[in-house]
Amino acid sequence: MQMEAVHEHITAGFFKVFSELGVTCNGHFNRRILQLNGDLFNHLSYAGVHVDYPVLVGRHCWQALADRIITESPELLFFNTFQKDGIAGWAEQFDRPVIAIVHNPGKFADSEVCMRWARSGRLTVFCLAEHVQKSLLKRVPELEGRVHVHYAYEVLPPGPDEYDADADVLNIVIPGSVNYLNRGFDGLIDTLKETGSALERPVKFSIIAGGPDRKRLEEDISKYGLEKYFELLPLDPLSGRVPHSLYLEALGSCQAIMPLLPASRIDYLKSKVTSGVLAGLGAARPMICPPEVGEAYGFEPINLPTDRPFDISKADLSPATLRDRRQRGLKIREISNKHNREVIERVLADHGLVHKDRVDATAEAEKPRRRWFR
Repeated sequence: MQMEAVHEHITAGFFKVFSELGVTCNGHFNRRILQLNGDLFNHLSYAGVHVDYPVLVGRHCWQALADRIITESPELLFFNTFQKDGIAGWAEQFDRPVIAIVHNPGKFADSEVCMRWARSGRLTVFCLAEHVQKSLLKRVPELEGRVHVHYAYEVLPPGPDEYDADADVLNIVIPGSVNYLNRGFDGLIDTLKETGSALERPVKFSIIAGGPDRKRLEEDISKYGLEKYFELLPLDPLSGRVPHSLYLEALGSCQAIMPLLPASRIDYLKSKVTSGVLAGLGAARPMICPPEVGEAYGFEPINLPTDRPFDISKADLSPATLRDRRQRGLKIREISNKHNREVIERVLADHGLVHKDRVDATAEAEKPRRRWFR
């Protein structure tokens, strides 16, 4: 279940493994997701799950969904985003064990009902990066032994997985919402004004999302005459979002990804994750960012100086370096997805949904990922 109108892409990897293991899964996602983003799962044939989109406005809608779940009589519940009293309290009525994704350890720890779940022993948690797992365990030691890492890299670009490091124009995707608070668009604009003419290779930044500051970005691009550096993918006129088909195609055709994390969002390196990094790792594309971002997420980036985190004139964008990071990214994705399957299979075995004799008795899958690449 996904009750908020975000994060539906994160469930793709879970759905895929559930299907491969023969576990029947029904997905119930807030109708707002469909209205805002469209049906992602139409583009992910491998996910292997039925998803419906109930309206969740008003008590009667929540009761209708509860009645449906009671009729389905699931053996366990899975929540994507489980960190507030409302959802955690609503889940208590079913008297079932819960698997949940915690995106924000602080919110989880501040929720009285979530903490009740943590102490109950009936909650298994997944986080989307090792630093988030560590932050959650530090705040909620009651979850020791029941917090796992899931690498959400399963929303793959469509078509053949090809890569052109020698393209005449270097296409760099900036994923995620156009929001000047969460991403350093102002810093990128400023450095392009200063150093754009010094770039060794022609560059095009592809903006593949909508967001509250997209109009501001368009105005800044025009104001400073930077049109040759940007391509903004068209928005759906109804939802105001870039359609999934265009988003996935852009990830699969670019040469690199730039998460564009501003210095003010240190929480993305300490206690939260950013969709920009997850998208880059899922597409197995080189990522251009300061070294501390790669350190937090366990990959080797094309480094930018910490004191100039948006100045791509300081980055090694040679075809050889791009190909090297691409190959590293493919290996990260391969090993991370193997890790995901092993951990999910073991968790499901603990709940009696797959036979324990199918599960490797070792804890190999739980080793920190960074050991595998360094």
